[in-house]
Amino acid sequence: MDRGYGTSGAYGGGGYRRSGYNGKKSFLQRMFRRNRAFLYWFPTMILFDELVFHIRIGGVGAGLAGVFLTLMFSLAAGCLLTLLSTFFINKINVYIVITLTALITILFEVQLIYTKQFTQMFRWATIGHAGEVTDFWREALARIGMEIVPFIILLLPLVFYCIWGRNLAPALGTPLRVKGMLLALTVMFHLTALAGIATNGNAGELYRGFFVPEQASGYFGLITETRLDIKYTLFGAPEGDTPDVVGPTVNPFGTEGPDTASRPSPGDTESPTGTGDPSDTEQVNPPTPITYGDNVLNIDWDTLIANTSDSDIKEMHQYFSSVTPTKQNQYTGLFEGKNLIQLTLEGFSSIVVEREPELYPLLYKMMHEGFYMPTYYNSLWGGSTATGEYVSMTGVFYNNADCLKMSADNYWPFALGNVFNGLDYTVYAFHNHFNTYYGRNLSHPNFGYENYIAIHREEDTPGASIGYKGDDWDVWPRSDLEMAKRTIDYYIDNAPFHAYYMTVSGHANYSFAGNSMASLHRSEVADLDYCDNVKAYFACQIEVELMLEYLVQRLDEKGILEDTVFVFNADHYPYALSESELSELYGLPEENIRNNLELYRNGAAIWCASMEEPVEITKPCSAMDIIPTVLNLFGINYDSRLFMGVDLNSGADPLVIINCDKTYWNWITPNGSYDTGTKKFTPAAGVTVDESVLGDYIKQMNGIVSTKRKYSLRILNEDYYKYVFPNGFSNY
Repeated sequence: MDRGYGTSGAYGGGGYRRSGYNGKKSFLQRMFRRNRAFLYWFPTMILFDELVFHIRIGGVGAGLAGVFLTLMFSLAAGCLLTLLSTFFINKINVYIVITLTALITILFEVQLIYTKQFTQMFRWATIGHAGEVTDFWREALARIGMEIVPFIILLLPLVFYCIWGRNLAPALGTPLRVKGMLLALTVMFHLTALAGIATNGNAGELYRGFFVPEQASGYFGLITETRLDIKYTLFGAPEGDTPDVVGPTVNPFGTEGPDTASRPSPGDTESPTGTGDPSDTEQVNPPTPITYGDNVLNIDWDTLIANTSDSDIKEMHQYFSSVTPTKQNQYTGLFEGKNLIQLTLEGFSSIVVEREPELYPLLYKMMHEGFYMPTYYNSLWGGSTATGEYVSMTGVFYNNADCLKMSADNYWPFALGNVFNGLDYTVYAFHNHFNTYYGRNLSHPNFGYENYIAIHREEDTPGASIGYKGDDWDVWPRSDLEMAKRTIDYYIDNAPFHAYYMTVSGHANYSFAGNSMASLHRSEVADLDYCDNVKAYFACQIEVELMLEYLVQRLDEKGILEDTVFVFNADHYPYALSESELSELYGLPEENIRNNLELYRNGAAIWCASMEEPVEITKPCSAMDIIPTVLNLFGINYDSRLFMGVDLNSGADPLVIINCDKTYWNWITPNGSYDTGTKKFTPAAGVTVDESVLGDYIKQMNGIVSTKRKYSLRILNEDYYKYVFPNGFSNY
């Protein structure tokens, strides 16, 4: 007998009995046949799951390169898992195979539901939020129902193995030569994939540079994306190579670009001659131009650089000291001393106000009678609400949903809670969901909102946050109007105040059966000419309108409405709507809609009843620009070089960085937009392009985006601001 197979444990367990087989040759042939069939199990299963998964989420997403690399990495993983299933006795090997098959099935099922629900992949760095995600079990069940066909198909390999797996189990005593073959195949397929990566710049950037889960999955497959994500979670992700952006600015757009300055809305303006009458020929002296200073602090960069031994921090000092600061302007200090109410609106899109203004009269008024940003863009950074809120509260961005919790131990001198605390304001933050969700009970007090009030579980430990709970809150989503009613008395009698709200009424899912706020306002949208789920989206956003109406009414009754400024912007677009529903809502082509930059165009506003005329800000902008704009309007000293965005009234051109569904680090400037997926630059309306230098401009802008990306991540990862202000911000 061949000693490679042994003599005391034929396939299936138990002793080997010669009488059960037709001689030695028949036994070996039968064993080899079964062993050979097992060799195909994991490679075949993984390729099957990858195919089903990527077809359902919209294709591999990286063309032939993605197909080839996914194939090679899947075969390598399959061979390795096969090898790991051959080292023990047969009964144990069977359980190993079942366990690995089940884990792979769970991985693909979870990523399918999560990705379809949130249009982004689950990150292992956020595994601590797994319990919190179960709070959205209704949405998860609804999504499973919507994805029931691929969900069942992905279950088939596990069901098949549980029923017929004993005929596909590894034989006892798998020969050493077979194990050697599996190891050799694992190495060969892996090296072949690495060779393919070496010939593809995009793949190389993802694999060894800036890791983007959605793109990595498209290029390498879900199994390899998971391996990389776990690796970077445990040991840190590489920053990648940042292109050199030193040198003169390349301008391929000539002299006539779009008008991007902040401007009052059209109307009568005062003529330079004093009368506005063209027949008036009286000559007057032109007004003396006002010279505005820079928004900077007296930071001794040279000393900071000289006294820093950390190379990363020194590099950041050198970068930020070289950034051109923004100027103070005619709106500097316009709202000095006033109260501030800032709102991050869950899942809000200004398209509802543009389409049906009669449903949202106050939102319409605030947009069109305040500082209105019709070309405000929401990026899908990689953590939806958490990252969207983080950008709004810090002025820098991050691409991981753990960013709020990570920020809890950092120094944030320009977070508005800390800023207004320093001015002896009454400061509160409110949210109508669990206080621990995304670690807000840790992050928000650190942003200056020691009084962070949210509904929370009874088992939560009281501390920096205060909780309230009642039977009328056992609905989903909860009422923003009720939140306003329960919270305004905390601060309305304690001016000057700053209140921050994170709303929740606009949260998914968008249906009348699964959204309490949509059901509440169903009659008000009954006559709209949209499908039911889009109507439900309109309906649940009415609660934000009612919340604002209530706050305005109470402030007006108190006589302090004109002394209060409202700032609001959304955290993300309504990604839970289907492609066809988004197309109906936005009027965009359904095909590839989640990578259409216009899907991410929203609207944001800064409004005060005391404003004498509206100001339309026509520059493309984003959440990165909110805090520097607000700081300037309130006349607060800050250093504009330390932000990734700009004061939108300063005359500086903002840079919008847009992460979409499968294309990341796209960008928009007043001159046009660049899509990293298609490698195409689209000029803005009325902009002409010199094609001979456009390539250099794109390269330079990509370098600027990479630089902002690198230093935004470092600000959080390295707690950078504590190095800039070692003695505290108040000393500047």
